[in-house]
Amino acid sequence: MSAPSSGYDPLLDLPPLPNKPVSLIGGTIIDLDPVRNQLTIRPFGDRKKMHFSFDLRTQITAEGKPVNERDLKTGQRISIETMLDGTHVFAKVIRIQTAAHGSGYGQVIDYDPSGRILTLRDELSGEPVHFHVSPTAVVRTGNETRPATNLTSGSLVSLSFETERDQPVVREISLLAQPGSSFSFYGKITFVDLSRKTVAIDNQNDDKNYEIHLSSIPQSMMRNLHEGTVVGISAVFDGSQYIARNLEFPGKGDNNDQQ
Repeated sequence: MSAPSSGYDPLLDLPPLPNKPVSLIGGTIIDLDPVRNQLTIRPFGDRKKMHFSFDLRTQITAEGKPVNERDLKTGQRISIETMLDGTHVFAKVIRIQTAAHGSGYGQVIDYDPSGRILTLRDELSGEPVHFHVSPTAVVRTGNETRPATNLTSGSLVSLSFETERDQPVVREISLLAQPGSSFSFYGKITFVDLSRKTVAIDNQNDDKNYEIHLSSIPQSMMRNLHEGTVVGISAVFDGSQYIARNLEFPGKGDNNDQQ
């Protein structure tokens, strides 16, 4: 959600949504409560239910055009951009799908090449979600094509799928990170927790925010970390988190590398 306009009234209007990362989830509406502004969906490829709140700040669209909550019906296929707003999972954007397709993001739990079944851990619910991978599905790392056998446990992926006979069939997979992969991050620190040896950085390479653990970085270097500090970090993805190996403070005149 963009910053509130000049007509924003803090006494009468809802507060603007926090600027937090969003997750995209696709599913079918199985329950709708317009009084309490809540909806329940069954994600594609799963039997679990997921609950979301929404309000006037939620953008609802159909065929790319704005609609309102009266257009939401049980049985509809939708995709939702979700985010944590306090303790609730909030629907920031709801798109009513006129075609049976969607996209998702998660961590690979297992890939069965014989049945071409991909099992992901959903980012918000933590529950496994199952997808059938089309024989013609394309797996990519950046601009390079990879075999489906690269979908190893612990890998982070985003994918697009179409629903055929109530089964999600994956057409394209982007392999974002594999255990042991090295990454370089550069940008401003947005969050620091020295007790957990953790920072968050707005990475200029892809305009995304990442949480990075600094367990191998000396305490003396971490004291220089503050919100707004520009840093360069080399890290390794271990299958669950990014672990910093080197930390630099560009433009300070000294190279603060830690091997």
